[in-house]
Amino acid sequence: DHLRMQKQGTQGLLDEGEDGGCTIAARTQAKLLLHVEVTAPFDDAPAMRITFENEEGTKHEYPLRLPIVATCFMEPVTLEPGAFMQRWKSLEGQERECQEVVKAPPSSPEIDEDYMRRITLIITDGLKFGRCEGCDPTPWTVSGAATFRTGAKDLNGNNINVGCLVRVEANPQAGAFRVTTRTLHPLCSKAVKNVALVSIKLA
Repeated sequence: DHLRMQKQGTQGLLDEGEDGGCTIAARTQAKLLLHVEVTAPFDDAPAMRITFENEEGTKHEYPLRLPIVATCFMEPVTLEPGAFMQRWKSLEGQERECQEVVKAPPSSPEIDEDYMRRITLIITDGLKFGRCEGCDPTPWTVSGAATFRTGAKDLNGNNINVGCLVRVEANPQAGAFRVTTRTLHPLCSKAVKNVALVSIKLA
């Protein structure tokens, strides 16, 4: 109920109930293209199930998670320090904030300024957030802002969007990062935090 999908692909590949399925010969391939539009905040990747039967009649079934997360639908926003902090304070509250501490991977180097540049790239290139520089006097914090864009419409026919803020604070002595997200929608806050945590663990 939070995603709209349009499917294109090899005839018969989409759903057995729609067209009876299809046969794919050995050493050939079939394609399935999905065009996905988000209609509401979500915090869990959508799933699909692949089922097929080989020539011997053995049935196979594979549940898959699609690589679609909330940050796929972000548009970067760049804010001046004063504007960022004003919005950050206005979004205080348990329903709007998610926070979690994550340890850097054991194989990671010490947290230094080069490591923080990698964290910055995670926020900007990975999560699609605009970096908001100058919000902190320390090099150990990265702040960012973005808009979660949906295809849903409000009563006036305008697209419904959600403003999102994120801060990643490093503790070099502890080898850890505190990730805090704030948005108007609890699911957005949770989704951004989860993607950030996984990305930092893989940094």
